[in-house]
Amino acid sequence: MSNRFLIAALIVATLIMTAALAPMSLLTERLARTEAFGAAGVSGAVWNGRLKDVTLAGAPIGTWRGGLNPLALVTGQVRMGLRHDKAGSDQRATLLLSGRDKGVERLSLRTSADLAPLGLPLTGDVALRDVSAVFRNGRCARAGGDTRLRLIGDGPLRGAVLSGVAVCRADTWTTTLSGRAAGADLTLSGRVQGDGRYQLEMSAATTDPDLIQGLVASGFVRDATGARRSVDGRLVPPSAK
Repeated sequence: MSNRFLIAALIVATLIMTAALAPMSLLTERLARTEAFGAAGVSGAVWNGRLKDVTLAGAPIGTWRGGLNPLALVTGQVRMGLRHDKAGSDQRATLLLSGRDKGVERLSLRTSADLAPLGLPLTGDVALRDVSAVFRNGRCARAGGDTRLRLIGDGPLRGAVLSGVAVCRADTWTTTLSGRAAGADLTLSGRVQGDGRYQLEMSAATTDPDLIQGLVASGFVRDATGARRSVDGRLVPPSAK
């Protein structure tokens, strides 16, 4: 056996051991630079790690376990599977962190949602089922899944339930949730670009003057059909794209 072969074998073994022992924090470091994700602690290796007390858009979603998909690495994709660290839970997701596609696949999650940090004065309970938002070359490549939002809190739309599905539209990930409140047709639209920019718009089509007044008092703007509020921002800072 030649020295050259031994050196090559040693290098390969070193690389394998380095990858096997690499900490999960290497994968979550980029996520931590976004406004949408946070975790109180990260432990374990990239193949089997633990994310403690995770927050998504400010909402606590518990502790999750995750690890890399080794088969995806062969194709140049860095895919991290996540599952809720609770017996019997069906909450899960697959993150596409690097490669041709980036985003999230088959996200199933139930949590509270406070849209105030994103600019909308709304709070509620949200249920996501198999939601996907995958981008390729900055364009929406795959979208799908169901979203259901029940508004809570002290606002004039309390108790309303909105639901809808996600689609790719003109290279943009788009979801439109529809529902009704007392005397109003409600529409909540969300659009996300491949660079992390987002736009949210909530509209209430109504002729009820008291409802319109209550919405205006909470930050909506009166329009020809009732009241609406639009906000935009960025989920991912430019340096993290």
